[in-house]
Amino acid sequence: MKKNSVLTFISTVIFLIGIIAILLSSRNPGSLMPAWILLAVSLAYLVSGWYIFRGYNPEGSTVLLFFTGYLYASVFMAFTFKAAGWPLARTFFFVAPAFSIAHMVITVLIRKKLSKEGLIQFLTEGGIMLVLSIVALFKS
Repeated sequence: MKKNSVLTFISTVIFLIGIIAILLSSRNPGSLMPAWILLAVSLAYLVSGWYIFRGYNPEGSTVLLFFTGYLYASVFMAFTFKAAGWPLARTFFFVAPAFSIAHMVITVLIRKKLSKEGLIQFLTEGGIMLVLSIVALFKS
């Protein structure tokens, strides 16, 4: 199974931008710039997650890849709500760890269809999202 390195790079860059925006929003609570960046990251995963995740799983089902993008978008949307100070932020944070765990469970279930690098990447990203959402839940 040959992975697409361009799509893998794009997915990694989007994820890193999101993580950096999360860290910026926690350091500067009143700033709206991280919230807008997180909103863009969420929308990118929601709209094109099915496409960019083909870099890790070229033969993957479009529905499964869309669902994975939806899970990523939901976790980043929770951080968007928190960074912007919008209502329902706490509600999103109660669900964000469950979405991160669901992502990791799905990754483990389809591990034989993923390349070794894709499996490690998905599990690492899921773990980072899980830790950040749990920390943010207890912090708020």
